[in-house]
Amino acid sequence: MAVVIRTADYGDNDKMVTLLTRDYGRMSARIKGCKKPASKLFSAASLFCCGDYVFYEKNGRYGVKGCAIRRTFFGLQSDYDAYAAACLIAEAVDKVAQEDDVPSGLFTLTVNALYALDTGAAPALTVVCYFLQRLLHIEGVYPSFGVCAACGGGPPLVRFSAEHGGALCKMCAKGAAGIPVDDEFRDAVWGLARVSELGL
Repeated sequence: MAVVIRTADYGDNDKMVTLLTRDYGRMSARIKGCKKPASKLFSAASLFCCGDYVFYEKNGRYGVKGCAIRRTFFGLQSDYDAYAAACLIAEAVDKVAQEDDVPSGLFTLTVNALYALDTGAAPALTVVCYFLQRLLHIEGVYPSFGVCAACGGGPPLVRFSAEHGGALCKMCAKGAAGIPVDDEFRDAVWGLARVSELGL
């Protein structure tokens, strides 16, 4: 199974697509003749299309010879905010996904986020924030909010520092750039990280 995260025209009738696959990470493939309206792969070459793609290999390059479409997420095109959010998500995935490397949960997270945007299950901004938070966690770069990011000490943590990668205690926060945080904010953000970790 795969979802299209980027497309580019290739000649008069073909497209090059970048897909996030469930089992093989990011893949690039050519879809011949898909720009013709009568093509059986017309929808399969569309941005955000999700389905069971059938690939072939020739001279070290991949092509698509078939696709059983699961969902096109066509409704995104009628909602500017949802479409813009979906494009941001696709671009983020394209940046972090690697060939032959499938971080646990990335495919499911991406498809679920697109589904939420397509169905209006949540506001676009909420979906993007949740997606990015989960993506940071999957990639192992989620900011530290449980202990001080500088010294490893415990609460109270009073300032968030992007430079240090998390929240800082009172001692380490002296002279450090960043934004103030209180216990309620720290606990909420740390709670989100725990939800991701537990797969809820």
